[in-house]
Amino acid sequence: MNKRLGTIIVVLGLTVVVGGGITVIQNQTFANEIKNEAKATDDSDWLSPERKKELEHLAQSKQPHILLTEHGDFYPVKVPNKYPSDQVANLDNDGEGLTAKTKQVILRNFTYEKKDIKN
Repeated sequence: MNKRLGTIIVVLGLTVVVGGGITVIQNQTFANEIKNEAKATDDSDWLSPERKKELEHLAQSKQPHILLTEHGDFYPVKVPNKYPSDQVANLDNDGEGLTAKTKQVILRNFTYEKKDIKN
């Protein structure tokens, strides 16, 4: 009886090891296939020039929901508040940039303001 139990345990153990090995090989093969497909579609040449132009126009004409910057987050406003000129950054003009004092940003003729976070 003990010999038969030992044989069963050994056979089950080998079955688990072989099954695990097959699973690992299948998963690795599947992962490599996905990686190769991602490389094939990563090239932006698959977009037609007309579609690229359309997407660029949409990106330039739609207002983002939020501007995330190193000096804080700016949210869109319909009616902008009045701020001194040193606290307003018009990113449509070359040479203007954000600073720590910036309270309002103008980008593509859309206005964004920094919300004060009160702890």
